[in-house]
Amino acid sequence: MPVTERLILPVQSGADWKEPLKFLLQTLKKQEGNIRTRWGPHSENVDNLELLIGWESEAAQQTFQNSPDFGTVMSQLKPILREEPSVYFVQFVPYAPKEVIDASIVQVITVPASQESAIKSTIESYKSVSGCTGASSGLSLAEVKGKGAKVCVAVVGWESLEHSQANATKLDVGSDVEVHHVNFRYPVKGFRGL
Repeated sequence: MPVTERLILPVQSGADWKEPLKFLLQTLKKQEGNIRTRWGPHSENVDNLELLIGWESEAAQQTFQNSPDFGTVMSQLKPILREEPSVYFVQFVPYAPKEVIDASIVQVITVPASQESAIKSTIESYKSVSGCTGASSGLSLAEVKGKGAKVCVAVVGWESLEHSQANATKLDVGSDVEVHHVNFRYPVKGFRGL
């Protein structure tokens, strides 16, 4: 069953991350079981790069992680990182809808798994709002490091950052919520994307 690896790379402020990212993307593209990858910096903090990496299965990602390619990628990334990356798997339902992942801006909302029904209700209400292109959500497959539990991740596609910000007041899922925005179509010079 397809899964999404959510990888957040906290890069050093002012670091030139484009070449190491390009190397990572080119390496991922060659891996058996890799479906596609979307990436971009957080709008609220450009020193956080987020990647959504589609895999045919967790086993496909594990094969990559156990390969020499993974070590080479990490040696390229390590000098630009300010701390350890955050990485975990999410089972999106529906799986990575094109109208969300290809939107101009994607609002990414992370809440404790216990808030799953509340966030699903919230993003369902977004679908009828002007400027929303679609939404999806899913649970992490395991406990997330630093959270002490599983999380629910919702992705909401918007025509613009302004459309998302105009509707942010509708988000009412408790206090333990993380929200940021990513242009997952962010260009890297010399790399046409996946």
